[in-house]
Amino acid sequence: MFKNYIKIAFRSLWKNRLFTGINLLGLSLGLASAVVLILFIQRGLTFDIFHQQSDQIYFVQTEDKESRYNQTVYPVLEQLLKTYPEIEKGTHVQGWGNAWIHHNGKDIQGSTKYVDSTFFDIFSFKLKYGNAANALKNRQSILINSDIALALFGDENPVGQIVTVNDTLNFTVTGVLDNLPANSSIQFEVLMPITNLESDKNFRENADWYNTFATVYLKLDKGTDVNKLEAQFPGFVKTHFAEGAKERKIRIAPIRDFIHYQNPFFKNMIYGAMTIAGFILLIISINLVNLNTAIAFTRAKEIAVRKVTGSNLRQILIQFWIESGIVLVAALAMSVFFAIVYLIPQFNEFRQGRMQLMLNWEQDKITILTLLLIIGIIAFIAGTYPATYLNKLDIRDTIKGKLTRKTESRSWTRESLIVIQFALTIILILGAISVRMQISYMRDAHLGFDKDNIVVVQSDLQYKDENAAVGEFTGILDDLKQDPHVKSLATSGVVPTKYWNNYNVYFSESEPDKEIRFRQAGTSSSYTKTYNIKMLEGRDFSEELDKNGDNNPVVINESAMKALGWKTAVGKRLRPKSNQKVYTIVGVMKDFNYQELKEKIEPLIHWYEGKTALNSYLTIKFDNSKNAASVLAALESKMRKIPAKKPFRFFYLSEELSRQYNDLDGIWKMVNFVTILSIVIALAGIFGLITLAANQRFKEVGIRKVLGASVSGIALLLSRDFIILVLIAIIVGIPLAYRFIKGFLQSYQYHVDLEWYVFALVGAFALLLTILTVGFQSIRAAMMDPVKSLKSE
Repeated sequence: MFKNYIKIAFRSLWKNRLFTGINLLGLSLGLASAVVLILFIQRGLTFDIFHQQSDQIYFVQTEDKESRYNQTVYPVLEQLLKTYPEIEKGTHVQGWGNAWIHHNGKDIQGSTKYVDSTFFDIFSFKLKYGNAANALKNRQSILINSDIALALFGDENPVGQIVTVNDTLNFTVTGVLDNLPANSSIQFEVLMPITNLESDKNFRENADWYNTFATVYLKLDKGTDVNKLEAQFPGFVKTHFAEGAKERKIRIAPIRDFIHYQNPFFKNMIYGAMTIAGFILLIISINLVNLNTAIAFTRAKEIAVRKVTGSNLRQILIQFWIESGIVLVAALAMSVFFAIVYLIPQFNEFRQGRMQLMLNWEQDKITILTLLLIIGIIAFIAGTYPATYLNKLDIRDTIKGKLTRKTESRSWTRESLIVIQFALTIILILGAISVRMQISYMRDAHLGFDKDNIVVVQSDLQYKDENAAVGEFTGILDDLKQDPHVKSLATSGVVPTKYWNNYNVYFSESEPDKEIRFRQAGTSSSYTKTYNIKMLEGRDFSEELDKNGDNNPVVINESAMKALGWKTAVGKRLRPKSNQKVYTIVGVMKDFNYQELKEKIEPLIHWYEGKTALNSYLTIKFDNSKNAASVLAALESKMRKIPAKKPFRFFYLSEELSRQYNDLDGIWKMVNFVTILSIVIALAGIFGLITLAANQRFKEVGIRKVLGASVSGIALLLSRDFIILVLIAIIVGIPLAYRFIKGFLQSYQYHVDLEWYVFALVGAFALLLTILTVGFQSIRAAMMDPVKSLKSE
């Protein structure tokens, strides 16, 4: 019996191959997009929960008047473990410069984390070689990932081998790490015991009870009441924290929330992916149900004959379910192929190495089963609705061919689904336009500084002899200043787009109650001149005036002056809460956007780093970017003569600023693809329905033509209902789109506003596409020879 079901299913699908083809096209493209989005959603929702006992793993946060962030003071871990017995274990996961590893004439730098010996007692990262239980027990142990191991040792097991770290000490390789999961917030290539950091003088000076730069993880006893534990922390802070930090709060949050505090926009991406995936699945489901329901009327006699010969509803349902299932399974196979070959690589490219996607049965079985469940539900609905509807028709009327227009017109469900489908399509079109306009606005906006004709060179290349490098690099800078194509240059610890996440609380010496949280960074003279940052008052740093640095000169921005409630700032003095140093304000910069436009401009303070050559960045402003290539080639040649570990690197500032929005650009590409997909599916569905309508009214069209009806009149008659439905969809879709877009744009501090005419144009565009689609088929049907239609029976 099952064999007959399959045979009849294939015959029916081939007989209606136009509609089968439309369904396959829409389903395969739609499911391919859904596969990628569901993979992304699954990775996002399961961030960091792959660790064993992840429900017991927490991290320590700092909360102040301004924000709540994922760092704390370094000594807090040891004291928490001593004070609270419900904290079972803990570890630092500290970044502090990336280690250079030397072996057999090869130098490799890897992204390095310094951790405690309890690291693998808390986290479940897997080792390819080595024993996690004792891999970090020895201070001079080092763990490397598979890529570094391959580069240094080839295919051999390197455990037990000796490597030189940072040209100074010998370390023993005690483990090789497997590839880290993409949805881990802790990413590294090298692990070293944190005792190596604690012997560093610079680190020890910062590792106090005031500076919040440490990332600390805790493993709590099972069943610990987190709220009760947190309630004891205020007293802990008052007892141990430095004088200027006693007003802070420490919090603990589950590890699954780490990524969302670190990148609040990530949650919006997950919700956005959920919304788009829901839209796609809804659109393809509507299309499948609509086409299956519409074409079911051509099978009314078949179902009536089945019932006469003894078939019951269950058998009719099985037949329709099998047909829907065959189409969906074929579409799924095509969609997985398309997703793996094209969509996933495209998605990974715009993610630029962050949380890369790949299909993996062990990790993605829940995702795959979810997708199969969704397909099963779609097949069930797409088969059940037309089967049950046809089963209810009167057998006598159906066999006699008395399936009247009145009977067929009971299609309010189908018409509602068409409205929903087109409304969703309009929302996606307007969403794609709004994202594109926001990207263009941010890339073209004036940021308060010059970005054209500016090249930033990475000048801190980790020179092997720093003292010798200073002298040689100073000569290089002197030569650059004499170059006619170089208008200005500056060395600095930061540049726009690359400001440190380094904050401190300052207060006015004359008004100690006015405490403001500043973002802080170091620059040298000529910084504002090179970037053409306007000064509201005072001056920038000067090698002549500030050479002694006796008054600790600083330059603040306009937002800082406003936050302090000042009309003028030059000559006033600030003190940080972290120490007794006093800084004198020598200038106030006009506000400029030193980070992405989605962030507001914060109070900013620049301190003077002095006349130094070996800073993080060398900024060169050219008279014309066309002249930059020859100057940079000469600069590279000179810098290569200075022995260093890092290669010569530079970037054009305008390109780097544009790269800030690659994530948003990727979102636009995704939304754009889905929008085009939804338009194709919606129009293909409309095309199928108008074709079916024309076929069902084949004889009526012939009679109307014999009686004198015009081609335009018949075309209008056939297409009128569909055009009305699309007009309703426009009326419903535009207000919904406005609400979604408004919420999206307001998540950016600086954003574009969509004018009313954009909504009007999108509505007109949707209507025009519908008219062209249904009009083409309607006119084709209206121009058929009436003799053929009248002889059709």
